[in-house]
Formats: sequence, C-alpha cells, structure tokens
Amino acid sequence: MIHRIFFRPSSFAARVRRLTGLTPSNLQLYKTAFRHSSVSDNDFDSNERLEFLGDAILGAVVADYLYKKFPYKTEGYLTDIRSKMVSRSQLNVIAQKMGITELISFNDADMLLNKKSLSGNALEALVGAIFIDKGFVRARNFILKKIVKPFLDIEEIAITEFNYKSKLLEWSQKNGRSLYYTVKHHSRSRHRTLYRVAAVIDGKEYGTGEDTNKKNAEKLAAKSTFEVLNLSVTEFM
Repeated sequence: MIHRIFFRPSSFAARVRRLTGLTPSNLQLYKTAFRHSSVSDNDFDSNERLEFLGDAILGAVVADYLYKKFPYKTEGYLTDIRSKMVSRSQLNVIAQKMGITELISFNDADMLLNKKSLSGNALEALVGAIFIDKGFVRARNFILKKIVKPFLDIEEIAITEFNYKSKLLEWSQKNGRSLYYTVKHHSRSRHRTLYRVAAVIDGKEYGTGEDTNKKNAEKLAAKSTFEVLNLSVTEFM
C-alpha cells in the first residue's frame, strides 16, 4: 500500500506555514522533504539528501545553543546533551507532536521500512528544506522556536535519556570485560537497508537490536544487553 499525501498547492502551502511559521518560496522543496525514498522514482527524488543536510544544520544549531547556555560545562557534558537532544527517539516524538507524520508519503508495503524513524527523518529533511529556501538564520530560528523551546527540556533530558551504549562500554571496562558489536544480518532493498546487530561480551552474544541504521542497531543491542545482564540504570545515573 502506497501512503501518498495529496494536497492542493494552496492547502499544502498553508500546512507548511502553520508548521514552520514561514511562507515557502520553493514549495517543491517541502514536498520533497516529506517524500520517502520508498515512493520516489530515483535516488534524487526523495528526502534523503535534505535529511542529510538538515541533520548537520540541526546539530550545529543545538551545539551553538548549548555552548551559549552552559558556558561553564565541559565538552563531554555538551556532547552528551546534544546527542540526547537530537537522538532519533527524540526527533521521532517531536515530529509526531508537530503533526509531521500526517504529511509523509511512503510505501506501507515495504518490509524493510522502519516506520518508527520516518517522522524524525522527515523533520530533519524539513530543516534542510528551510535552510535552502530561507537561509541559515531562519532555519536556526525554526529549530529554536519550533523544536528546542517547546519540546526539549534539557534538565529532563539529562535524566530520562540514557545512553545504553556508552554506559555498557563503561561497565565492561570497569569489570575487565571485552565488548564489541557484530552484524548478524544485513539485508538491502533498493530503498532501505536493515541491520541486525549483537553485543558480544567476552566472546558471548547477549542482546541484539535491529534498525535501518547500524549505529542505532548497536544502541538497541546495548539496551537489550542491559536487560539480559539485569543491570540497573539507576546505578549509572
């Protein structure tokens, strides 16, 4: 089943204005931002390139925001909070709250499609579209006014967003254990790849994780390993 979104140009432009607070100059850019590769005719007709660009812009703006907000925090703290603020899980939730999910066109029958990441990817692509259409200043303002301030409570994020992968590494080093991740299965279609990754400790496989992104699969494998080993998150807070 192809999940396509059809709006009259005036209707779509109105949705974009409500979503971004901006009047689009190049409406096609925003249509591309919401078009997943599973329904595109070629590699340049989807939101993947805009997603790549938006990811970089989002990371830079959040880094600048944190650098100014916390002048006495270390590089390690800033890096950790930034990664939590722009994590895939965070962006997916934010995009859904913003109503971005309703605008995405995708192939619902694609078995390798990770629907959980569609919204977050589209949000990054939207940032890329705004950057191209309106420039860096307006893209930055959109990120701060429409994403950071309404949805990202830094104090809450520091507590609730837990980095299983880094903490599992910390635990393994502390206990003299050998930790690495191995790809158990890798499948590829024209539009998407899927990784199944296992966390291996002292040669024994523990938790596994699946995602279209290898690093995200590793994070899920780390979280699963925490559960297998009965490790308490509170011990690492």
